[in-house]
Amino acid sequence: MKHKVTASLCAAISIAILISLALINTLWVIRSSYRGALIALTFYLAIFVLCVWRRHFEAGVIAGILGFLVHLFELFVQGTQELVGVDLLFFYANLILPIPLAITSYLEARKGKP
Repeated sequence: MKHKVTASLCAAISIAILISLALINTLWVIRSSYRGALIALTFYLAIFVLCVWRRHFEAGVIAGILGFLVHLFELFVQGTQELVGVDLLFFYANLILPIPLAITSYLEARKGKP
């Protein structure tokens, strides 16, 4: 019984992170002309649909890894000099939140698998 509660908690955390990322990127699209936020918004909404309606949490693992790597690449290649204030906060949220998304999605995805 405890395993089911943990798995459900992982699903809820993954979905909450996806909603947070979608909201952050929605605000970023509204606030700036940065096109990457629109791409991220579309991506995280598609992953949200896969996780909620199809229970395909493997997509959350892929999204977490990909989201982290894209923003890590941007950090090393472009840096954060152009980002100030809230834009910097949005960037770091997009860099950090995919990590727990990948972890909790992985834990949910392996539920019921040997």
